[in-house]
Formats: sequence, C-alpha cells, structure tokens
Amino acid sequence: MKKILRLTVILLSLTCLWGCVEVALVSVGAGLGVGAYKYIEGSVTRDYPLAYTKAWETTNTALANLVITVSNSVNEGVKGNIAAVRKDGTKVFINIKDRGQGVSTISVRVGNFGDKQDAQRIHEEILSVAGIK
Repeated sequence: MKKILRLTVILLSLTCLWGCVEVALVSVGAGLGVGAYKYIEGSVTRDYPLAYTKAWETTNTALANLVITVSNSVNEGVKGNIAAVRKDGTKVFINIKDRGQGVSTISVRVGNFGDKQDAQRIHEEILSVAGIK
C-alpha cells in the first residue's frame, strides 16, 4: 500500500511541476549558454552575449553579407523587427529583443512556415560577424 501511495505522490508531483521544470531549464540555458538554439513555431531562436544595439548592428551586417535585402525594419531601442527578402524571393523575419545584462535574443524565421536549416545559417553568419565561436 505504501508503494502505491508513494508512486501516486511522485506522479502527481511530476505532473504539477512539469511546467516549472521547463521554465527552470530555459532559465539555466539562458544563464549558461547563449549557445543553444531553440526551434519554436518555425523560428530558430538563440541568445547572444551582445547588448541590444550591437545585436541589431550585427544582424543587419550579417544580412548584408548573405545578400538578403531588408524590406522593412523597426528598431524600438529594446526590441526590433526586420523583414527581409532573399534573392530567390523567400521572406526572412527576424525579431531581436534585449534581455538585459548584455544579452539579446534573436529569432529568425525563413519562409512562411520556417526553414530550420536556413535560419541556422543566418544565425551562423550573425555569430561570425559578432566574432563569437
């Protein structure tokens, strides 16, 4: 009887804490890593050890290096959006957000549904321009 009760308590605890574990892992990842990519709803997101202004400039330089033409950009000082088009007509959407303490999050979506490999290629160019690697 005690084994069943313990198992039930453990399972209920895991169920209740499931969301907390994800939040804790994301927080640890942001603190440690600025190294991991996240693929969410067609966008590839990564944290960079760059202040927002530097992240904005680096992203625009990376797009120019990849011959991706910026069609619209909005820079609000702590967050910004860039809409761009590749030579083949594929749209590229980039969101940049200041997370504070010299960390910025850059999210890249290539195409309407997201192309993970192409988005990672853009992130690799951002890393190169920033001198991170």
